[in-house]
Amino acid sequence: MVVKKITMCSLVLMSAALVTNIAFGATPEASDIENQQYKQERTRIKALSESFKPGPVNDLKEYEKFADEILKKWKSKDPEHYAKLMLEICRPITSGRFNTDSRFNIARKYALLALSDPNKITLETELELIGHVKTPMFGPPAPKNHEWMERRQKDVEIRLHAWKRLIDVIDPNWDPNQVLLSPNAVGADMGIPGGGMAPESVKDPKLRAEYEAALQKNRDQIERYTKQYRLRDWLNRFPKRAEEYIIRAYSKPPFDVEQLKQYLDKYIADTKTKVRILDAVRLNMENQKKIDLNIK
Repeated sequence: MVVKKITMCSLVLMSAALVTNIAFGATPEASDIENQQYKQERTRIKALSESFKPGPVNDLKEYEKFADEILKKWKSKDPEHYAKLMLEICRPITSGRFNTDSRFNIARKYALLALSDPNKITLETELELIGHVKTPMFGPPAPKNHEWMERRQKDVEIRLHAWKRLIDVIDPNWDPNQVLLSPNAVGADMGIPGGGMAPESVKDPKLRAEYEAALQKNRDQIERYTKQYRLRDWLNRFPKRAEEYIIRAYSKPPFDVEQLKQYLDKYIADTKTKVRILDAVRLNMENQKKIDLNIK
């Protein structure tokens, strides 16, 4: 008997159809009508964004009016739908289609609105939105003094929140080499003729029940595997980027190591990570002070 195993390629294709949000926690299901409206809205946003060609002539203010219309319509609906639509709004703003210094501040505004209660949206959406929450640190667009300190606090805390949420859902016992069966192979493994026939086609009630249970168990295994596979993809990228941003942000005056330490204690359990970040910031602070003294 040949049992068909699932390759990584087929697993990715299968997971796209079966387990859209399982890796990051699904929100309560919206109505069929709202789901359809959501799909239409996404199509409308993409069509408008694609109508803008990269360059300085595009009117960002007009696009903001459109974005505000979407925001007003969806902010009281399903949080995941709202957040994903804001994500679609942000993407063209930071893609180079609008050549203006204000574009990053505007994208940040919409991303933060969608992140007002991140625990109500999927982790994946939270992580993607954070990519649009950036504050210019140098040059004319960079805020100063109190405004910079407020922005820094927000930018850093949302990154640490997502970082903790990501670490919390990583399964340390996950086996990347786990053998997974295709749905057709489940029936074949049980000796059911045709392998992939629907359970209702199995006449024997006992065998049908066993077959249904085996199919469900197999689906659960695929979902768990896919969840951890996708989470580890984020784990390989997000913490490093977040750490780099946090170090840069707190290495810029006004310095506040004590505030950073409080945030790290709140969200990060790993002592080595906290020490590494704090040491890097302190070193940068000392170097900056030396530079300032030489200038004087």
